[in-house]
Amino acid sequence: MKSKTSDLLIQIISVTIGVFLGFAISNWSESRKESQKYNALIQNIASEIQSNQQKINNVLEYHKMVRDSTRYYLNQKENLQGKSTFFKGINTLSFSNSAYQTGIQTGLFNTMELEKIQAINDIYTKQRSYEDFSNIMLSGLISMDFDESDASARKIAMFLTISMSDIVIKEQQLLNSIQKALSLIK
Repeated sequence: MKSKTSDLLIQIISVTIGVFLGFAISNWSESRKESQKYNALIQNIASEIQSNQQKINNVLEYHKMVRDSTRYYLNQKENLQGKSTFFKGINTLSFSNSAYQTGIQTGLFNTMELEKIQAINDIYTKQRSYEDFSNIMLSGLISMDFDESDASARKIAMFLTISMSDIVIKEQQLLNSIQKALSLIK
């Protein structure tokens, strides 16, 4: 009887150890997969942010030039007709956000440290605000009267001065947020 009890106890212990090891290996494997997904997400978000940063860097000087040129011409007493040859459109941006959206949809975004989440959210919130402002600005510009008069040219120049000032501020704020987030991510 003792022999059967000890055999049964040994079998129970070995089965328990086997089940425990199976769970441990499964958890380790799952944790490893989640870690790989997290690292891929971080890498994709960093790449997306850097791509958006490059877009800003490509237009920032143009926006500063339009802002400064329109300010200069508004301060001139002469007629503004034909002076807007520097203007090549508003050239505002649309930003990528697919890596960010993927992180939110998969729930991996919530596994990040709070400081990283806040820094990344700050960027994408500012990008959305920039895009909204760009759409409003474009609507305002389209609805303006374009005729050959000096008053019309001054009105457009005033609109561009104010709008481009805001665009430049938003782009500089975005670049600051990007630098902060990238330093936290890496």
